[in-house]
Amino acid sequence: MKDTEKAIKSEAELIRQIKEGDDAALINLCQLYKPLINKIKSMYHVRYYDNQDWEQDAMIICHESATSFDLNKGKFSSYYKTRLTNHARSLVRYDNAYRRQALKQSISLETAKKNHILPLNKSFASIPEIPLSENIAILTARLSDLEINALLVGLGIKDQEDVINNLKISQLTLARARSRLVQKMRQTLLS
Repeated sequence: MKDTEKAIKSEAELIRQIKEGDDAALINLCQLYKPLINKIKSMYHVRYYDNQDWEQDAMIICHESATSFDLNKGKFSSYYKTRLTNHARSLVRYDNAYRRQALKQSISLETAKKNHILPLNKSFASIPEIPLSENIAILTARLSDLEINALLVGLGIKDQEDVINNLKISQLTLARARSRLVQKMRQTLLS
């Protein structure tokens, strides 16, 4: 009985410390509820969610729960368990949403080859036999200085306003250069 009272008092102290912004108290409180976190993690399977994701979410929810918990009402363990369970259920609902069913039903190319599953007949651009690095070298040799600047703007390396001001061109001129760049990319990389 004394151990239970001591745990409740230390839990209340940790919650007070978390409300004051103590990160170490948050880690200690999460360690205190590690068995609960592991139980909920084992109950709900979420695709592409690993242990680090669960622990991070559990810590975030623990922090939110501690900061919003009223020490004069109920038990923190029940409050935290409810919030963590609701979060896990939301993740499962999101994972099982109807519009994501196609992703769950997809299979890898290796599995398709192993099971002799043929792809749908759809027209697609064939991958050139020339290595991509050679195609890029050919493309850059074909580009003018203005088109190279348009490429750098498109890649986010240069700022559009800086290019317009440095080259003393209009926004329309840069847009036309971008259009020519796209045409040359299609001709060089897809043919």
